[in-house]
Amino acid sequence: MVVLNVISHSEEQTEALAQKLSVSFVAGDVLVLSGSLGSGKTTFVRGLVSARGVSEDAVRSPSYAFVNEYASDPPLYHFDLYRLGNTSELQEIGWDEYLGRAGITVVEWGERAAEMLPDRYYHVKFAIRDEHERQIDISLVQP
Repeated sequence: MVVLNVISHSEEQTEALAQKLSVSFVAGDVLVLSGSLGSGKTTFVRGLVSARGVSEDAVRSPSYAFVNEYASDPPLYHFDLYRLGNTSELQEIGWDEYLGRAGITVVEWGERAAEMLPDRYYHVKFAIRDEHERQIDISLVQP
């Protein structure tokens, strides 16, 4: 079920969209961000984090560490699975424990661990339309 379709014309608009939507997400929510490299996933996370009082300068894609934690209220756990070799790597860093915490979990490249995603999550799909324009579709996935 698609909840929202948006065309963003700049990084600033993508970030502003995430800031506005941030209040809609609560502890326990999982957001799975998909789209090609450079499509706006990390920019979206910057907006979510800055809306929760953390400096957007602190947001970096956690490609090598797999996860960054941001001390917001509730905490935000930012996963980037682009370099994931196999799902056992997720188990090693405590994937299930993160999902069980009272925070918001945001996962870039979540399709690389589709079998480990919870039954209910928000799918945020990014598509590049041109150099600056992005199609952003947000849907709720649930059984």
